[in-house]
This record gives sequence, structure tokens and C-alpha cells, in this order.
Amino acid sequence: MKRFGMLSIFALICGCSQQAQPKPGALCAVDDGKGSYRVAKVLAVDEVGVHVRLYKNKWKERPEKVDASTLSLGGVDDKDGIGMGHVPLTKRAFAAMEPVVIGHEEVRKEELDGYNMWKDGGGGYFGKK
Repeated sequence: MKRFGMLSIFALICGCSQQAQPKPGALCAVDDGKGSYRVAKVLAVDEVGVHVRLYKNKWKERPEKVDASTLSLGGVDDKDGIGMGHVPLTKRAFAAMEPVVIGHEEVRKEELDGYNMWKDGGGGYFGKK
């Protein structure tokens, strides 16, 4: 018990998460910080961050599963908001969204367009201090 307690304290001090990092293709229900839950699809994971596709669909309670064919990025003229094709997040920023894996869908080549442009442009992450 002492060992577990010390490891937990160390993890909190270091900002480390005991939660396993999701794999590419994971569909995660995330807290959007505005009182709703959304779905983020993991596109890629690297040593610093998690790259996601954030869909515009919103739920008042965390969904336990979702039909991926109903997810939408929407468009700039949508009154109910839009999603984002590529969002580079630090692992800490992604963990702060309290992701829960609720499904899996293969990452399609066209979904990586934004990620590849990000890499070609030298990168950068949201949530980096």
C-alpha cells in the first residue's frame, strides 16, 4: 500500500498519467470543458503529444458508444458549431479532457492530411507550457 501511495504522489507531482495512451483509431469521449462531451478520434501519438480529429457532435452525458457514421466535422456556417480535422495536443492537455475510449475506427489516409501538413510545417502543440 505504501508503494502504491508513493507512486501516486510521484505521478501527480510529475504530471504523469497512469492512464494508458490511446492508440491511433481510438474513438474517445472527451469533456469539452463547456458542459458537453464530444468525440475525438486519435490520428497519431508521438513522444510529446496526441493528434486528434475533434467532431462537432455534442452530448450532455458522456456517451458509452457511438456510431462513427453519425460523426461530423460540420462547416463554418453551422450554427451549432464545428469540429476540427487535426488538433495537436500535449499528452497532458489530452489527459485533461478525461478521454474514455468508446470505440475504434481505422484512420483513413485523408484524415491525416492536416497532421501531415502540421509535420511538414515544423509542428507545435496546444497545451504546451
